[in-house]
This record gives sequence, structure tokens and C-alpha cells, in this order.
Amino acid sequence: MSGYFPDHTRALLTMLHTIAGEQGVQLFLSGGAVRDLLRGRTAPHDIDITIAGGARAFLAQVHSRLGRGALVDLGEEQDDTCRLALPEVDIDVSGFRGGASTIEADLGKRDFTINAMAMAMEALLPATLLRENLIDPLGGYDDLHAGIVRACPGAFVDDPLRLLRAYRFSATLGFAIEAHTRTEIVKYASLIRRSAAERVGSELDLIMASGRAGAALAELADTPLFAYLLPELAAGEAVSQPPFHHLDVLSHCIETVCNAELIMAAPRRYFQRHGSAMEEWLADADNRLALVWAAFLHDIGKPFVKKGGTDGEPITFYNHDEHGASLVVRCGSRLRWSNQLRDRVAALVRRHMHPFHLLAVQAKEGAISKRAALRLCRRAGAELSGLFMVALADCLAGRGPARPAGLEDALVKLYADFIQLFQQQVKPTLARPRLLTGHDLIDTIGLKPGPLFTELLDKAELATLEGIITTRREALDWVRGELNKDNGQSG
Repeated sequence: MSGYFPDHTRALLTMLHTIAGEQGVQLFLSGGAVRDLLRGRTAPHDIDITIAGGARAFLAQVHSRLGRGALVDLGEEQDDTCRLALPEVDIDVSGFRGGASTIEADLGKRDFTINAMAMAMEALLPATLLRENLIDPLGGYDDLHAGIVRACPGAFVDDPLRLLRAYRFSATLGFAIEAHTRTEIVKYASLIRRSAAERVGSELDLIMASGRAGAALAELADTPLFAYLLPELAAGEAVSQPPFHHLDVLSHCIETVCNAELIMAAPRRYFQRHGSAMEEWLADADNRLALVWAAFLHDIGKPFVKKGGTDGEPITFYNHDEHGASLVVRCGSRLRWSNQLRDRVAALVRRHMHPFHLLAVQAKEGAISKRAALRLCRRAGAELSGLFMVALADCLAGRGPARPAGLEDALVKLYADFIQLFQQQVKPTLARPRLLTGHDLIDTIGLKPGPLFTELLDKAELATLEGIITTRREALDWVRGELNKDNGQSG
């Protein structure tokens, strides 16, 4: 206990045990807390406790005695589960599930055997957790030490979200899904449609943030469950690609995730002297989540725009990036992503080909114009590092015979040039107030908001980055010149 729970948590658990004794009830530490304790992990922020019944009434007594924190009802109204939310820890207390009358019966209704273990509080508090004190009716201890995710009997019918949760635990713990459990997942895959979209999205996010998403997604894609979760990407299975690639669209997307995770784990290995900029960007968990999702979905549009591939006709995927971005918005909305995550992933997917296009221009013309470089830096903005990580992961995942030699090195060099341009010129300029605003166009120029309105503001910002305009007066004169140019063309 002393090595697992900090002092303030141990004191709180002792208080809970004392109050339980006064009320004549027994408390059991259960679920993930026991699993992580057995694995030698530090205490989680959430601690699960099981009680025979009356969870809310019990926690109300604790709350009254403690004099702080907030009581939060969890689950549906009929569920006997409640949370005491404190700054240092959340204590979740649940009554026995589904009519169970013993802790053993309750544990049998859990999701996986590694989460179906408990420890009576009176046995835990005085000493460290001993196996002989462990309540383990389904062999979770052995599965835990063997690194196995095994479903409890009836788990998937009771809560179909557990079908996906199996892959989440496989990814986050690095465990293998047991063979019979995999068979059950295939059998009950269609039940996932009963699960709330928010819960599905949350489980997928946890997989994506695990650092082992590539391996988990590869296994998930081998089951019918995958098509219920992401039908747009499942459409990429067996969709062949040009000889730049060695994999079909779906397998390539999964391989891109694998490479993205390798880059994220050691950015300096891939981006050398500019790896610190990558590390700075990756320090934000939201950035990492957006990156892995973008790596996975970057070619989601390909199956829907594919042309050629028969009778020797070359395969093309024109505008797959733009179409893919619209599909990302649809997927993100279905999975109840935040607007920020949805828009960020869509933007990365929309732009993931831009570095490759610029390299093609460089190969053809010998150089990339500063205007083109500034345009990409401005559009990518703070996502510049993420964009190049997606591009490099995409490149590493394509190992067909027609792939140009040295493409990875060219991408890394391009990033070095662009991140320097962004940090020295673009970022400081964008941090300053705009020389031209929408009010200027309305009040001074007399324009009405519309497509031209937005286009002029974007062009003016790019002209500011290029140094063509440096003052508000110059900006207004520049707009008048653009309008006269357009009027002359239309006349």
C-alpha cells in the first residue's frame, strides 16, 4: 500500500474503511486499481471500490464526514454507482452488478479477467497485496502475468463496447487478445451498433494515444468489427495502388500509423538537428492524438476517387486529399469528436500531399519559390511539424519499386528549410495584428462579406508575409489595385 497509494489516498481509504465498519458493510478494491497494483504501477487518479449495495448513500456519508469534494452520479438512474470527486483522486463506488449477491458473482460480470479481481479493504490496508488475499474467480492473475486479454463470460452481450475495449487494453497494456475472445469478437461484432458514439470515439482515442495503435489497428482490421467502426476506411481493403506502393490502401494507412509512432518515439532520429521542434510539438497530447488520427485517415478518400487499374491503365487518385478531408469531417462528427480535433485532422489530411507536390516542383524547376513556401507555412501554421511527420510516415509506408530514391531525405531537408522560414518570418508576422481587417474592407473599401471578401484577406496576409505590404495604407492601396485588376479583366 505504501508504495502504491500516496499518503493522502491511503488516509482517505482508511476513512472509507472505518465508515464501512460503522455501517456494517464490506468494501472491496476492484478493477483497474487491483490490476495496476499487481503490475507494480503507481496509483491511478480513479480508484474503483465495490460494495454490496447503497453506493450513493455510502459515499454521501463519506462526503459529509470529509467536508469537501463533490458527489457525482454515474451511469443511468437505475445504476448503483457514484463518484466522490476530489482534487487529488476520484473514488468510484459501485454496488454489486446485475443482481449479484457476492463479490465473486459481481466480478464474473466484468469485462475482462484482468479487471475481474478484487481485494477486501481490511486485508489490503495493513499490508501489501498478497496473492492469497486476492479474490480472483476467473483466473485474472494468471492472465495478467501471461499478458492476455480474455473476456469474461457473456461480456460482449452485456456491453458491446467491450468488443472494442479488448483492443484498447491490448494496445495500452501491450497484451495479446486470447483466441476464444477473438472468436467471440467476430461472432458478436454487429452488436457494436448498440454502443453510443461518444463511447466508441473515446475507446478509439485511447487506442490512438497508446503508442501501439498500429499493431492494434492491424488486428482490428482483420475482424468485421472494423467495418462497423470506420466503414469509409474499410473500403480501402484490397484497393490496389500505383507501383510507388507495396500495400493496398487500408494496409498502407495502418503501416503509416506504425511509422508515425516510430517517428513520435524518436523524432531526432528522423529529423536530426530539427528534431527539437518536433519534440516541442509532440509535447502536447492533443497534437499527438491529431497526428495519429491523421496518419490513419490520410488516404481515406482514395477508394472513392480511384480511376484506372484495368487494361494497363495507370491508377490515379486525383483529389483524394480534398475528398478525404470531407470524409474525416463526417467520421469525426459520427464519433462525436470535438470541433477542434475534427478540424485539425481534416486539415492535416487535406494538406498531407502538399510537401510532395512542392518536392515535385523543386525537381522540375530546380527550386521552390518563396511565395509557395510562405503559402504552405501560412496554411499549415502551428501544424507544420505535424504535417511533415504525417508526410514522412506516409513516405516510409510506401516501399514499392517505383518510389523515388532519397525521398525521405528530401522531405527532411524541406522541413528544415520550412521550419526555419516559419520560425523566423511567418510566426512573428502572424503574431502581429493584421494590417487589414474585415472592418477595413467594409468601412473603407465598401465591400460586402462574401467569397471575394475572404479571398482578399487571405491574399493580403500572404502579401504581408512576402513584404509586399508593410503598412495599413499600403494594404488598402493593394486591395484597390486588386479590385481594379479584377474589374479590368471582367471588362
